[in-house]
Amino acid sequence: MENTNTLKHNFATIGNGMLLIWWGTVIMFDPLTIGMGAIGTGLIMLGVNAARLLNGIPAKGSTTVIGIIALVWGAVDTVWNPNFELSFAMMLIVIGLAKIASLVIRTKTE
Repeated sequence: MENTNTLKHNFATIGNGMLLIWWGTVIMFDPLTIGMGAIGTGLIMLGVNAARLLNGIPAKGSTTVIGIIALVWGAVDTVWNPNFELSFAMMLIVIGLAKIASLVIRTKTE
């Protein structure tokens, strides 16, 4: 059990570190767009969940949902290419709604 908790903590720490590094890179380099940042965010979240599954730890449903939404939103944002403020605001709203929806869905299934 302690080993599983350690692995969970390590995956969370690695995922958070990767997200901070990724977003720092997106902000620092001009050719990278918010849409590309969202795609990277989705890939990181889904990748951490895949690593959890490969190690026998259940994937977190909320980060799976947010990862998929970020991936899809990033693709839409890259194709549509709105201005920075609108793009970032819409991404935050979509992810916030997904988090609330996952809580509502989880509460109804319990």
